[in-house]
Amino acid sequence: MLSDIGKKIKKAREEQGISQKDLGMSLGLSDKAVSAYEASRTIPPLETLIRIAEELNKPIDYFIKENAPDYKVESRIATMEQTVSKLLNEIQAIRQELSK
Repeated sequence: MLSDIGKKIKKAREEQGISQKDLGMSLGLSDKAVSAYEASRTIPPLETLIRIAEELNKPIDYFIKENAPDYKVESRIATMEQTVSKLLNEIQAIRQELSK
């Protein structure tokens, strides 16, 4: 399970299109530290893992749960739901204007 943390950090970082160097800089770490986490040579302290999760827009359980849901899909669904909600609000506003 601990080795999966590194794989998940790498996967989440690549999904965001962020380099190891950029992730390290945003966290105040070196790219070598990020590389060590991703290769599971070292495990990030919990505080650092929380900051990594925030930076990569993932919930902390994505990294620590063995069978975490696919948050990329869930994130896409949430984005689509927000878009649909905005569109419905716009449609309602237009209908109100037309009925005046």
